[in-house]
Amino acid sequence: MKILYLDCFSGISGDMWISSLLDLGLSLADLSQYLDQLELQAELQQERCSISGITASRFVVKAPPHLPLRHLHDIQEILTRLKDATVCHQANMVFSALAEVEAKVHGISVDAVHFHEIGAVDTIVDVVGVLFGLQQLKIEAVYASPIPWSRGFITIDHGIVPLPAPATAELLRGIPCYGVEADIELVTPTGAALLKTLVKQYGNLPACSPLAIGYGAGSLQRSDQKPNMLRAVLAEESSSIPSREPITVLECEIDDMNPEMFSHIFETLGTDPQVKDFFVTSVQMKKNRPGFLLTLLCEPVNSRAWADWLLINTTSLGVRICEQQRLILPRSEVTISSPWGPIRAKKAVLPDGSFRCKPEYEDCVRIAKQFNIPLSQVYSELSRDGVVDNYILTKEG
Repeated sequence: MKILYLDCFSGISGDMWISSLLDLGLSLADLSQYLDQLELQAELQQERCSISGITASRFVVKAPPHLPLRHLHDIQEILTRLKDATVCHQANMVFSALAEVEAKVHGISVDAVHFHEIGAVDTIVDVVGVLFGLQQLKIEAVYASPIPWSRGFITIDHGIVPLPAPATAELLRGIPCYGVEADIELVTPTGAALLKTLVKQYGNLPACSPLAIGYGAGSLQRSDQKPNMLRAVLAEESSSIPSREPITVLECEIDDMNPEMFSHIFETLGTDPQVKDFFVTSVQMKKNRPGFLLTLLCEPVNSRAWADWLLINTTSLGVRICEQQRLILPRSEVTISSPWGPIRAKKAVLPDGSFRCKPEYEDCVRIAKQFNIPLSQVYSELSRDGVVDNYILTKEG
């Protein structure tokens, strides 16, 4: 599995991230052609520069002057022009995160937020460009180092504010940070929003084999002479060693909630990609009342937000938060043949190098309905092909 590790020793911005991807081999021509569908009238350039003797790429966006202020719905309208549904969804998540923190910082509604420089063409290019670059380089997971929290001040449209800028500081909640005396903006709101949306885990470089190193240059020069750049490590994780990752387990008991509310809870938790898993267990409460134990698994960076969500959307008065680790088998989505045509399946690699494959439930249900046959018959037919759950395939399977 290909991964990207962001060594953010001098912070991160959207253009620094794209610059590092270009340095890793992303084609500027392909990026420009992909972004043409947004009709932004922007010219993209890639420059080569040297910082502290290290050759790096610098990504530059040349856009028309006097750009209009945009609200979230204006940007969402632009993003509908994207033909790739996955990139469109992820870009919407990034801009929604930006709008939410801007609304919180300024005490207004999300709909009232106008994005200032965040809504400029170069930021839309940065967000969509990063997502396209990850896709083009076939990167399946993004990791990052802890993030520097710079000290000083910066001038924005609202006046002089402390670093990190208030919106950036909000976005960095839950992300490992450390203080530095840089006196310049090391982390931009766009960079922080991309981290919040895309990074799987923060810390040291995970066990992997580095394939290429890319350097993305920042636009400012640090007064302490430290290089203002982002180092991106393109690497390959072992395909047969289970990966260890931190996970947060949230638990709360519920014994006095309208049962109809569970439908809303299940729908929300079941469709949000930040929720790794959740389940409900029947329990007997201390006052001899029947109740439910709701357990939710998420990444540590999202744990506080989901704990707050549980307190707001259930009648529970407290949520237990437990930090744990879990081993995860390397897995991928594959297409297998069946008597009814190709279907999707999850393929997991076991520690001994063998494979286990399980067909997607949704595809099996679709086949059962389309051909008017029992679901059990679909699984039975696939079992004979050696792809149903608990079947172990050979290393060549």
